[in-house]
Amino acid sequence: MNNQRRQLLIKILAATIGLYLLVGFVVEPAWDSWNSRSDRIAALDKKVKRGGDLCTREATLRDRWAGMLRANLPTDASLAENAAFKAVDRWKIASQISVTSFTPSPQWQSHDDGAETYECRLAATGSQAALSRFLYELETDSSVPVNLEECELTTRDARGSQLTLTARITFLRLKEPSKN
Repeated sequence: MNNQRRQLLIKILAATIGLYLLVGFVVEPAWDSWNSRSDRIAALDKKVKRGGDLCTREATLRDRWAGMLRANLPTDASLAENAAFKAVDRWKIASQISVTSFTPSPQWQSHDDGAETYECRLAATGSQAALSRFLYELETDSSVPVNLEECELTTRDARGSQLTLTARITFLRLKEPSKN
């Protein structure tokens, strides 16, 4: 009887160790592999969907990029600065504001992607409508790539009829596309 009990205990112990080894060396790695494959498949599905969306919008995106390249500033720094100054003059004339200070940065800033930016600081006075018109002209001008970085409006009188605008604007010059 004692021998049968010992054999039963050994069988139970062997089955437990076998089950533990089965779980540790077969089931868990298979489960982890299954989960990692599921994650990779989900990531690939997401990339395929994004690629499909880009393919359906290809013509629109290419047209927008071509428009950006057409409005790009010239590669010559002095011609590009001249185009930026002319744009500011157009906006000033269209909005009928008084520019009290216009300070361009001394040089273009290069970025890792090959684009360059040219920063200018501007101070101007005028009515609320005139300054609003200036900002509208700046934001809707498609002839130069420009971004309004900072903008601050302050009043010069108690009634707020004369306002002062201080702004930091940045002009962008895109890298020439490579011809392959």
